[in-house]
Amino acid sequence: MIKAIIFDLDGTLVQTEILKAESYAQAIQILTKGSVSREMVLNSFGKYVGLPRAGVVRGLFEEYKDSLSEHFNSLSAEAVQERIIKSRLAIYHQMLNDKKLLSSYFCPYNLGLLHSAHKEDFRTVVATMSHRAEAEKVIGAMGISGKLDIILTSDDIVQGKPDPEIYIKVKELLKMHSNECLVIEDSVNGIKAGLAAGMHVFAVTNQITRSQVHSSNILDPYFIIDDAKELSKRVYNFIEKNK
Repeated sequence: MIKAIIFDLDGTLVQTEILKAESYAQAIQILTKGSVSREMVLNSFGKYVGLPRAGVVRGLFEEYKDSLSEHFNSLSAEAVQERIIKSRLAIYHQMLNDKKLLSSYFCPYNLGLLHSAHKEDFRTVVATMSHRAEAEKVIGAMGISGKLDIILTSDDIVQGKPDPEIYIKVKELLKMHSNECLVIEDSVNGIKAGLAAGMHVFAVTNQITRSQVHSSNILDPYFIIDDAKELSKRVYNFIEKNK
């Protein structure tokens, strides 16, 4: 029997993955003086969705190392990655502070499932690779803080997704078995983490993650939802069948 529904945050409850992609794209374009275009980074970003920040910046650095090195040839790889992080965080925090912009990226149907799950006395959790300060700002803006039993972020774990550590920690805090937990994710890395923790996983895809989720072949198509309007119906049908 399902007793807890665990939500990823970025790309699942709010399309901050789009904002994150944009912040990295703008930062790298600026740092390379345009030799790496914004569009190039946006097209690359999908493969890094769901990774912790260090994994994202490391992947993008390796992908655009030649262009970055031309402009920062006196710096170590680590120092260049720090420059990328500093630049994109400044851009991203501006986005998060724009309440009108942020609210336009909320995922109403996925949030609707969270609200109904809380009302029906399921334990509700957010497990995200965002850092806590950013996660709490976004969660506060959505007005769901009081409807969450637990919030776990990348600050609470050692290994990020696709490692299952964050989901295993949720299970331990809830004092539940893996098969009592249902995960809502949007990315391949998040799906892998939930499955590796032995949990039921639904993927509600978005424009960044859709093609990779389908091509990964790690979920039965029944558990992949491309139209978020179908999410609550599909999840509750599954819960009913597994009572």
